[in-house]
Amino acid sequence: MLMILLAAGVFTAIGFKIDWQQTANSVKNANLYWLLGATVTMLYAHYLRGWRWNMLTEPAGYPLNKIRAFYAVMIGYLVNVATSRGGEFVRCAMAAKSEKAPVPTLVGSVVTERIIDLLVLMSLCLLCLGIQFQEFYGFFDQYIITPLGKHYTAISTILLMGIFGVRYLKKQQARKPKTEGKGEPSLIEKFSAGLQSVLHLKQPLVFILSSYGIWIGYWLSTYCTLQSLDITEHLTIANALGVVIFSSLGVIIPIPGGAGVWGTLAYGLTLIYGLSEVHANSFGIFSVAFSNLLMIVFGGIAYLLFYLATRNTAKSND
Repeated sequence: MLMILLAAGVFTAIGFKIDWQQTANSVKNANLYWLLGATVTMLYAHYLRGWRWNMLTEPAGYPLNKIRAFYAVMIGYLVNVATSRGGEFVRCAMAAKSEKAPVPTLVGSVVTERIIDLLVLMSLCLLCLGIQFQEFYGFFDQYIITPLGKHYTAISTILLMGIFGVRYLKKQQARKPKTEGKGEPSLIEKFSAGLQSVLHLKQPLVFILSSYGIWIGYWLSTYCTLQSLDITEHLTIANALGVVIFSSLGVIIPIPGGAGVWGTLAYGLTLIYGLSEVHANSFGIFSVAFSNLLMIVFGGIAYLLFYLATRNTAKSND
Protein backbone atom coordinates (compact mmCIF):
# COMPACT_ATOMS: atom_id res chain seq x y z
CA MET A 1 0.00 0.00 0.00
CA LEU A 2 2.86 2.38 0.87
CA MET A 3 4.49 1.80 -2.55
CA ILE A 4 1.18 2.42 -4.34
CA LEU A 5 0.75 5.71 -2.46
CA LEU A 6 4.34 6.63 -3.34
CA ALA A 7 3.67 5.89 -7.01
CA ALA A 8 0.53 8.04 -6.89
CA GLY A 9 2.55 10.86 -5.34
CA VAL A 10 5.26 10.65 -8.01
CA PHE A 11 2.70 10.60 -10.82
CA THR A 12 0.92 13.59 -9.29
CA ALA A 13 4.14 15.57 -8.86
CA ILE A 14 5.28 14.96 -12.44
CA GLY A 15 1.75 15.51 -13.72
CA PHE A 16 2.01 19.22 -12.95
CA LYS A 17 4.96 19.46 -15.38
CA ILE A 18 3.06 17.95 -18.31
CA ASP A 19 1.31 19.83 -21.07
CA TRP A 20 -1.68 17.52 -21.23
CA GLN A 21 -3.02 19.16 -24.40
CA GLN A 22 0.31 18.54 -26.17
CA THR A 23 0.35 14.97 -24.89
CA ALA A 24 -3.24 14.38 -26.04
CA ASN A 25 -2.47 15.74 -29.51
CA SER A 26 0.63 13.54 -29.85
CA VAL A 27 -1.26 10.44 -28.74
CA LYS A 28 -4.17 11.25 -31.06
CA ASN A 29 -1.77 11.42 -34.02
CA ALA A 30 0.31 8.40 -32.98
CA ASN A 31 1.28 6.05 -35.80
CA LEU A 32 -0.55 2.78 -35.13
CA TYR A 33 1.78 0.75 -37.34
CA TRP A 34 4.77 1.73 -35.24
CA LEU A 35 2.80 0.93 -32.08
CA LEU A 36 1.96 -2.49 -33.51
CA GLY A 37 5.67 -3.01 -34.12
CA ALA A 38 6.39 -1.98 -30.51
CA THR A 39 3.81 -4.49 -29.28
CA VAL A 40 5.13 -7.40 -31.37
CA THR A 41 8.78 -6.82 -30.41
CA MET A 42 7.88 -6.46 -26.73
CA LEU A 43 5.93 -9.73 -26.75
CA TYR A 44 8.85 -11.37 -28.57
CA ALA A 45 11.21 -10.23 -25.79
CA HIS A 46 8.89 -11.56 -23.08
CA TYR A 47 8.50 -14.92 -24.87
CA LEU A 48 12.30 -15.18 -25.07
CA ARG A 49 12.44 -14.46 -21.33
CA GLY A 50 10.14 -17.41 -20.63
CA TRP A 51 12.11 -19.61 -23.03
CA ARG A 52 15.41 -18.62 -21.38
CA TRP A 53 13.91 -19.28 -17.94
CA ASN A 54 13.39 -22.90 -18.96
CA MET A 55 17.08 -23.10 -19.88
CA LEU A 56 17.92 -22.04 -16.31
CA THR A 57 15.55 -24.38 -14.48
CA GLU A 58 16.33 -27.45 -16.60
CA PRO A 59 19.81 -28.08 -15.11
CA ALA A 60 18.22 -27.95 -11.64
CA GLY A 61 15.96 -30.84 -12.67
CA TYR A 62 12.77 -28.85 -13.28
CA PRO A 63 12.25 -28.11 -16.98
CA LEU A 64 9.38 -25.71 -17.67
CA ASN A 65 6.80 -25.90 -20.41
CA LYS A 66 7.89 -23.01 -22.67
CA ILE A 67 4.39 -21.70 -23.35
CA ARG A 68 3.30 -21.85 -19.72
CA ALA A 69 6.60 -20.22 -18.70
CA PHE A 70 5.75 -17.36 -21.10
CA TYR A 71 2.28 -17.09 -19.55
CA ALA A 72 3.83 -16.97 -16.06
CA VAL A 73 6.22 -14.21 -17.14
CA MET A 74 3.33 -12.14 -18.54
CA ILE A 75 1.27 -12.67 -15.38
CA GLY A 76 4.27 -11.51 -13.36
CA TYR A 77 4.50 -8.31 -15.39
CA LEU A 78 0.76 -7.78 -14.88
CA VAL A 79 1.25 -7.96 -11.11
CA ASN A 80 4.25 -5.61 -11.37
CA VAL A 81 1.95 -2.86 -12.66
CA ALA A 82 0.46 -2.65 -9.16
CA THR A 83 3.16 -4.05 -6.86
CA SER A 84 6.52 -3.43 -8.58
CA ARG A 85 8.65 -6.46 -7.61
CA GLY A 86 5.76 -8.68 -6.50
CA GLY A 87 5.39 -10.10 -10.00
CA GLU A 88 8.67 -12.00 -9.73
CA PHE A 89 7.35 -14.09 -6.85
CA VAL A 90 3.93 -14.51 -8.46
CA ARG A 91 5.41 -15.93 -11.67
CA CYS A 92 7.47 -18.39 -9.60
CA ALA A 93 4.35 -19.44 -7.72
CA MET A 94 2.41 -19.88 -10.98
CA ALA A 95 5.18 -21.95 -12.56
CA ALA A 96 5.54 -24.03 -9.38
CA LYS A 97 1.85 -24.82 -9.50
CA SER A 98 1.83 -25.92 -13.14
CA GLU A 99 5.23 -27.61 -13.35
CA LYS A 100 5.45 -29.12 -9.84
CA ALA A 101 8.75 -27.32 -9.24
CA PRO A 102 9.81 -25.99 -5.80
CA VAL A 103 9.31 -22.24 -5.41
CA PRO A 104 12.77 -21.65 -3.81
CA THR A 105 14.48 -23.19 -6.86
CA LEU A 106 12.46 -21.00 -9.21
CA VAL A 107 13.20 -17.90 -7.12
CA GLY A 108 16.91 -18.76 -7.21
CA SER A 109 16.75 -19.04 -11.01
CA VAL A 110 15.05 -15.63 -11.23
CA VAL A 111 17.80 -14.08 -9.08
CA THR A 112 20.37 -15.56 -11.48
CA GLU A 113 18.32 -14.26 -14.40
CA ARG A 114 18.41 -10.73 -13.03
CA ILE A 115 22.17 -10.90 -12.50
CA ILE A 116 22.57 -11.96 -16.15
CA ASP A 117 20.30 -9.09 -17.21
CA LEU A 118 22.50 -6.67 -15.28
CA LEU A 119 25.63 -7.95 -17.03
CA VAL A 120 23.94 -7.62 -20.45
CA LEU A 121 22.79 -4.10 -19.56
CA MET A 122 26.34 -3.15 -18.56
CA SER A 123 27.64 -4.34 -21.94
CA LEU A 124 24.89 -2.33 -23.69
CA CYS A 125 25.98 0.71 -21.68
CA LEU A 126 29.48 0.28 -23.10
CA LEU A 127 28.04 -0.06 -26.62
CA CYS A 128 25.94 3.06 -26.11
CA LEU A 129 28.95 4.95 -24.83
CA GLY A 130 30.94 3.81 -27.86
CA ILE A 131 28.44 4.90 -30.52
CA GLN A 132 27.27 8.06 -28.72
CA PHE A 133 30.40 9.07 -26.82
CA GLN A 134 29.89 12.84 -26.90
CA GLU A 135 26.29 12.65 -25.73
CA PHE A 136 26.79 10.05 -23.03
CA TYR A 137 30.23 10.42 -21.50
CA GLY A 138 29.22 13.18 -19.11
CA PHE A 139 26.02 11.36 -18.16
CA PHE A 140 27.77 8.04 -17.45
CA ASP A 141 30.56 9.74 -15.54
CA GLN A 142 28.24 11.81 -13.34
CA TYR A 143 25.36 9.42 -12.75
CA ILE A 144 26.80 5.89 -13.06
CA ILE A 145 30.60 5.66 -12.86
CA THR A 146 31.15 8.21 -10.07
CA PRO A 147 28.30 6.96 -7.80
CA LEU A 148 29.42 3.35 -8.27
CA GLY A 149 32.98 4.36 -7.45
CA LYS A 150 31.86 6.11 -4.28
CA HIS A 151 29.90 3.06 -3.15
CA TYR A 152 32.30 0.42 -4.48
CA THR A 153 33.29 -0.73 -0.99
CA ALA A 154 29.69 -1.04 0.16
CA ILE A 155 28.58 -2.87 -3.00
CA SER A 156 31.55 -5.28 -2.83
CA THR A 157 30.89 -5.93 0.86
CA ILE A 158 27.22 -6.75 0.24
CA LEU A 159 28.09 -9.13 -2.61
CA LEU A 160 30.79 -10.88 -0.58
CA MET A 161 28.48 -11.17 2.43
CA GLY A 162 25.84 -12.75 0.20
CA ILE A 163 28.30 -15.26 -1.30
CA PHE A 164 29.83 -16.25 2.02
CA GLY A 165 26.40 -16.27 3.68
CA VAL A 166 25.08 -18.85 1.23
CA ARG A 167 28.25 -20.94 1.58
CA TYR A 168 28.02 -20.79 5.38
CA LEU A 169 24.40 -21.91 5.37
CA LYS A 170 25.23 -24.78 3.01
CA LYS A 171 28.08 -25.90 5.29
CA GLN A 172 25.81 -25.73 8.31
CA GLN A 173 23.25 -27.80 6.47
CA ALA A 174 25.91 -30.36 5.50
CA ARG A 175 26.97 -30.76 9.15
CA LYS A 176 23.48 -31.79 10.23
CA PRO A 177 23.16 -35.52 10.89
CA LYS A 178 21.64 -37.29 7.90
CA THR A 179 18.50 -39.31 8.40
CA GLU A 180 17.81 -42.54 6.58
CA GLY A 181 17.28 -42.06 2.88
CA LYS A 182 18.02 -38.96 0.94
CA GLY A 183 15.23 -36.90 2.48
CA GLU A 184 13.68 -33.65 1.31
CA PRO A 185 16.19 -30.93 0.29
CA SER A 186 16.18 -27.85 2.51
CA LEU A 187 14.96 -24.45 1.36
CA ILE A 188 18.57 -23.28 1.09
CA GLU A 189 19.49 -26.27 -1.06
CA LYS A 190 16.51 -25.68 -3.34
CA PHE A 191 17.28 -21.97 -3.67
CA SER A 192 20.97 -22.70 -4.27
CA ALA A 193 20.08 -25.19 -7.02
CA GLY A 194 18.23 -22.47 -8.90
CA LEU A 195 20.96 -19.92 -8.23
CA GLN A 196 23.74 -22.18 -9.53
CA SER A 197 21.83 -23.54 -12.52
CA VAL A 198 23.63 -21.12 -14.84
CA LEU A 199 26.85 -23.07 -14.19
CA HIS A 200 25.34 -26.23 -15.67
CA LEU A 201 23.67 -25.00 -18.85
CA LYS A 202 23.29 -27.50 -21.68
CA GLN A 203 23.63 -24.78 -24.35
CA PRO A 204 25.51 -21.80 -22.88
CA LEU A 205 25.96 -20.05 -26.25
CA VAL A 206 22.22 -20.23 -26.96
CA PHE A 207 21.58 -18.90 -23.46
CA ILE A 208 23.87 -15.91 -24.06
CA LEU A 209 22.29 -15.20 -27.46
CA SER A 210 18.79 -15.39 -26.00
CA SER A 211 19.83 -12.99 -23.21
CA TYR A 212 20.91 -10.43 -25.78
CA GLY A 213 17.84 -11.25 -27.86
CA ILE A 214 15.61 -10.16 -24.97
CA TRP A 215 17.29 -6.77 -24.76
CA ILE A 216 17.33 -6.35 -28.53
CA GLY A 217 13.57 -6.85 -28.36
CA TYR A 218 13.31 -4.09 -25.74
CA TRP A 219 15.54 -1.89 -27.89
CA LEU A 220 13.43 -2.37 -31.04
CA SER A 221 10.20 -1.89 -29.10
CA THR A 222 11.53 1.38 -27.69
CA TYR A 223 12.57 2.56 -31.15
CA CYS A 224 9.10 1.77 -32.52
CA THR A 225 7.50 3.70 -29.66
CA LEU A 226 9.75 6.71 -30.33
CA GLN A 227 8.83 6.63 -34.03
CA SER A 228 5.12 6.51 -33.27
CA LEU A 229 5.02 10.09 -31.91
CA ASP A 230 5.75 13.26 -33.87
CA ILE A 231 7.66 14.76 -30.92
CA THR A 232 10.25 11.95 -30.86
CA GLU A 233 10.28 10.55 -34.41
CA HIS A 234 13.53 12.41 -35.16
CA LEU A 235 15.44 10.21 -32.69
CA THR A 236 17.50 7.39 -34.21
CA ILE A 237 17.77 3.70 -33.37
CA ALA A 238 21.07 4.50 -31.60
CA ASN A 239 19.20 7.06 -29.49
CA ALA A 240 16.64 4.36 -28.68
CA LEU A 241 19.40 2.35 -26.99
CA GLY A 242 20.04 5.29 -24.70
CA VAL A 243 16.33 5.46 -23.89
CA VAL A 244 16.40 1.74 -22.96
CA ILE A 245 19.20 2.49 -20.51
CA PHE A 246 17.27 5.41 -18.99
CA SER A 247 14.25 3.13 -18.58
CA SER A 248 16.35 0.40 -16.96
CA LEU A 249 17.75 2.86 -14.43
CA GLY A 250 14.17 3.81 -13.60
CA VAL A 251 13.22 0.17 -13.03
CA ILE A 252 15.81 0.03 -10.23
CA ILE A 253 13.47 2.32 -8.28
CA PRO A 254 10.80 -0.15 -7.02
CA ILE A 255 7.71 2.01 -7.60
CA PRO A 256 4.52 0.47 -9.05
CA GLY A 257 3.19 1.62 -12.40
CA GLY A 258 6.54 2.66 -13.81
CA ALA A 259 6.77 6.00 -12.00
CA GLY A 260 10.53 5.62 -11.67
CA VAL A 261 10.84 4.84 -15.39
CA TRP A 262 8.84 7.95 -16.24
CA GLY A 263 11.16 10.21 -14.29
CA THR A 264 14.46 8.84 -15.64
CA LEU A 265 13.08 8.74 -19.20
CA ALA A 266 12.08 12.38 -19.14
CA TYR A 267 15.30 13.44 -17.43
CA GLY A 268 17.50 11.50 -19.86
CA LEU A 269 15.66 12.76 -22.95
CA THR A 270 16.06 16.33 -21.76
CA LEU A 271 19.67 16.06 -20.55
CA ILE A 272 21.12 13.91 -23.36
CA TYR A 273 19.00 14.42 -26.45
CA GLY A 274 17.91 18.00 -25.94
CA LEU A 275 14.14 17.50 -25.90
CA SER A 276 12.13 20.18 -24.20
CA GLU A 277 10.86 19.31 -20.75
CA VAL A 278 7.30 19.36 -22.07
CA HIS A 279 8.04 16.89 -24.90
CA ALA A 280 10.19 14.66 -22.69
CA ASN A 281 7.46 14.40 -20.05
CA SER A 282 4.84 13.80 -22.73
CA PHE A 283 6.82 10.87 -24.13
CA GLY A 284 7.50 9.59 -20.61
CA ILE A 285 3.83 9.43 -19.66
CA PHE A 286 2.86 7.94 -23.03
CA SER A 287 5.58 5.29 -22.94
CA VAL A 288 4.77 4.16 -19.40
CA ALA A 289 1.01 4.20 -20.01
CA PHE A 290 1.39 2.23 -23.25
CA SER A 291 3.65 -0.34 -21.58
CA ASN A 292 1.27 -0.74 -18.64
CA LEU A 293 -1.66 -1.13 -21.03
CA LEU A 294 0.16 -3.93 -22.86
CA MET A 295 0.90 -5.68 -19.56
CA ILE A 296 -2.71 -5.39 -18.40
CA VAL A 297 -4.19 -6.65 -21.68
CA PHE A 298 -1.73 -9.41 -22.50
CA GLY A 299 -1.11 -10.30 -18.86
CA GLY A 300 -4.87 -10.78 -18.43
CA ILE A 301 -5.03 -12.93 -21.57
CA ALA A 302 -2.02 -14.94 -20.34
CA TYR A 303 -3.75 -15.55 -17.00
CA LEU A 304 -6.84 -16.90 -18.76
CA LEU A 305 -4.76 -19.12 -21.08
CA PHE A 306 -2.62 -20.30 -18.15
CA TYR A 307 -5.74 -21.24 -16.20
CA LEU A 308 -7.17 -23.16 -19.16
CA ALA A 309 -3.86 -24.91 -19.87
CA THR A 310 -3.34 -26.03 -16.26
CA ARG A 311 -6.97 -27.15 -15.95
CA ASN A 312 -6.71 -29.25 -19.11
CA THR A 313 -3.44 -30.76 -17.89
CA ALA A 314 -5.01 -31.64 -14.54
CA LYS A 315 -7.98 -33.30 -16.28
CA SER A 316 -5.71 -35.36 -18.53
CA ASN A 317 -3.77 -36.60 -15.50
CA ASP A 318 -6.92 -37.73 -13.70
